[in-house]
Amino acid sequence: MQYLYADITVTPHSEAACDVLSAMLGDIGFDSFEMTDTGVKAYIPQEQLDESSLQATLADIFIPDVQFSYTLHELEEKDWNAEWEQNSFDPILEREFGIRLNPRMAFGSGAHETTYQITSLLLKEDFTHQRVLDMGTGTGVLGIAMAMRGAHEVVAIDIDKFSVENAKENFALNHINKAEILLGDASTIQGEFNTIVANIHKNILTADMPIYVQHLAPQGTLIISGFFTEDVPEMEKVAQHNKLSVNKIVELNNWAVMSLRKA
Repeated sequence: MQYLYADITVTPHSEAACDVLSAMLGDIGFDSFEMTDTGVKAYIPQEQLDESSLQATLADIFIPDVQFSYTLHELEEKDWNAEWEQNSFDPILEREFGIRLNPRMAFGSGAHETTYQITSLLLKEDFTHQRVLDMGTGTGVLGIAMAMRGAHEVVAIDIDKFSVENAKENFALNHINKAEILLGDASTIQGEFNTIVANIHKNILTADMPIYVQHLAPQGTLIISGFFTEDVPEMEKVAQHNKLSVNKIVELNNWAVMSLRKA
């Protein structure tokens, strides 16, 4: 598979701006990221690149006094996924929790603070007899964690077909055969769930939260992440607007996870 990368300069450079940038680019098909001294290198299969979407995404990121510029480059044709797995993938979830992943360079390998925090949280809960949803599943790790803790039925949904294929591989790798893994967005959700987990960018969480609530059982739990600690007050207001109460908030390296409860 031929890959391209966008070498994006963030001016002035900051780790927080690079994290926001990576999260936004993940929503338009970029599947791996390398932090540089000037910004981010973002990698994408050539056939998936839509440069107009890239330009629109950079224009839509509003961080006061921060500017983004980029250049596109072709990579030498080789198995970059194998290269990344060999040299970059840190199997932290297998090492600490026994969850095996073939990550295919997808966000959700477990090294990121949001994925690690939610996985840790889920593995302390009991999902016996529950129907659960992993929205924006990526590698499938959060759905796998809930299945490991007894979930009766797991549904995992992602807008990216490669993530769906990778999630199926990872569920099989962990010997879990009770998952339904679907391609789509929030409109794909059907039926009622006891627990919904969504590790997605805050703009998507805000837009889709009414749909999550619609499909959440009474007394059900919605766990959300993908935003910074300073965004928590804003997300609390969104939750309250959707008649959700806050159960728990945890934070790691300025990334937050919120557990919400439906009345």
